[in-house]
Amino acid sequence: MGSYYYLISSLPEVKLSDTKSKYDINAIIDSISSCLSSKDLSFFNYFLYQNDNKNLVGKIATSKGLFNPYPHHLEPSIFSKEEIDKYSTLSNLPIYMSKFIEDSKGIEWESVRQIENTLLNLYYEEMLSSSNSFIREYASFMRNLKNVLAALNGRALGYSSEEISKELVGDYSLISALTKSTASDFGVGKELPYINSIIELFNSSDKADPYNMENIECSLVKEFLDKQTSIKSFTIDNVFAYYINLTYAISINGRNEEEGKKHLDTLITTLKNEVFSM
Repeated sequence: MGSYYYLISSLPEVKLSDTKSKYDINAIIDSISSCLSSKDLSFFNYFLYQNDNKNLVGKIATSKGLFNPYPHHLEPSIFSKEEIDKYSTLSNLPIYMSKFIEDSKGIEWESVRQIENTLLNLYYEEMLSSSNSFIREYASFMRNLKNVLAALNGRALGYSSEEISKELVGDYSLISALTKSTASDFGVGKELPYINSIIELFNSSDKADPYNMENIECSLVKEFLDKQTSIKSFTIDNVFAYYINLTYAISINGRNEEEGKKHLDTLITTLKNEVFSM
C-alpha cells in the first residue's frame, strides 16, 4: 500500500479550471518513470500510448491522402516524431500497435475515423487483458464512455444508425444497443448506471461549446478515478489516477478563445471529410 509514498507526496497538486496552475508534464513523467518498477512502468506506458496512437493515426492518414486531425507531433509520447515517421521498421512497438500495422497492410482506409477506431479497438482489447485490475477497469470504462458520448453526439447531429456505428470503437454488446436502440438510455441504463448522468449532462450543456464533450468526459472520469482509489493512498493505482487527472487539468487550464476556435474548426473539418468519404 505504501510503495509509492515518497513519489506521490512529491508530485505537484493537480487543480482543474485554474489557469494559473502550470505543470511541467515532461519533468513529472520523468519523476514518475524513474521511481516505478519495470512492471509498473510497462503499465504506466499505456497512458502515454494515447498520444502515440494519435501520432500514428496522423502519419497513416497523411500517407493515404486523408485529412490529418493531428498535424503536429503530440507529446508526451513514448515514440519520437522520427520514430513514428519510420513506424513500419520499429521493433519495440507494443503488441497491439504491431498487430494493427500488420493487419493494416493492403487495407484501403475510407476515413481517418476508421483508422483511429481500428487502432483504438486493439489498444483497449490489450488493456482489457492486462494483469493489472486498474488498467482493465479503466479500459472498459473509457471504451464505454467514449462510445456512449459518440452515440449521443451522433444522435444529436441526426446521424443514421449506420453512420453512428462508424463512430464507435469495438464489436461487443454495447455497440449493438448504441446503434439500434431508440430508448433515451439506449436500453443499457441498468448495465451502465452512469448513463443517465451522461445524458443529463449532455442535454443540459451548451452543444455549441467546442469543449463540451471534454467537459463531460472529464467530470465522469474524475468520478471513476475517485471510486477506484477511494480506499487507497500510495499505490500504483494512485499514480495512474494522478497522471490521468493531470492530463485533463493541462488541457482544460490551457484553453483560450483562439484554441477553442481552432478546436471547433478541426471538428468541423473532420466531419466534412468523413461525410464526403461516405
